[in-house]
Amino acid sequence: MTRACPSLLLPLLALAACATERKPLTGYDKPPPGIILDGPSRMMVWALFALPPEPQMFRFRFDGQETVISTSDEGFYDYYEFQLQSWTGGYNLGFYGGSAGTHVLEIVDRAGQSWAKSGPLTIPPDEYFSDPSIQYPAVIFTHYEGQLGSWFVDPRGQDGDAATDEITVTSLIDEDVVVERCLITAGTRTSCTPVGTVAPRADFSTVERLAVLAMAKDDHQALFIHLASDASQSYQRDLVSGGSYPDFGASCQVERIIVHGMPPSAVIYTQTGKAFALSSCYGYATGAGFN
Repeated sequence: MTRACPSLLLPLLALAACATERKPLTGYDKPPPGIILDGPSRMMVWALFALPPEPQMFRFRFDGQETVISTSDEGFYDYYEFQLQSWTGGYNLGFYGGSAGTHVLEIVDRAGQSWAKSGPLTIPPDEYFSDPSIQYPAVIFTHYEGQLGSWFVDPRGQDGDAATDEITVTSLIDEDVVVERCLITAGTRTSCTPVGTVAPRADFSTVERLAVLAMAKDDHQALFIHLASDASQSYQRDLVSGGSYPDFGASCQVERIIVHGMPPSAVIYTQTGKAFALSSCYGYATGAGFN
């Protein structure tokens, strides 16, 4: 906005204050160095970090460049930033607007130090995201107590059977983890049968058939994942389709469950008890609408 100067006899300093000046309300009025994110593509991002309790700002780096977003319709820009503190598991950071193709995603702090970096991951074409029933890709990062890693979940690799989910359980701890299939009746586990055992710091995969949500309000099957030595440290994954998680896509046909044990920096409580494992689709919530 141009302001009218009250007098031509004002000192030069006052005249300078009357000059037209255009500043962004937030960020930059021109794109800063980096990649501008634009488009409908979406990816779920889970970061299992153990941080100090004081808030800390982080950024995404995409193919080695800082990510930039538009902050308004008037042409202002800023870096894509988010705040993390303490134990960060269970919070979907979300990554939006990356171009289709194979890329590398990284989390860095404001000083440019890398905290987590993915291997090559694939963002599907934009039209893939026009169907709200389709599962979104997901990446999981770990950075705590010497645990540094990343896993990418590409739902396009599903087996084509909509009535089954392909679930991989990954253990990051140093003892056996047991996977059982249990009947859930009125919220209580009954009639459990063994599915498999996850060795320390190993993977175990299973394909599980689902019940339809509308027909499973009272009885349904669930995976019960727990320490071999202590069943109270556990995660339950309900085997039901038609869940209520529109932000994650309406299905979870390809899933990775990361068993991290009790968070090292805090005790996080979930719908089913203390946090023990995290799902690439549901975070700390149980799957498909049963919470």
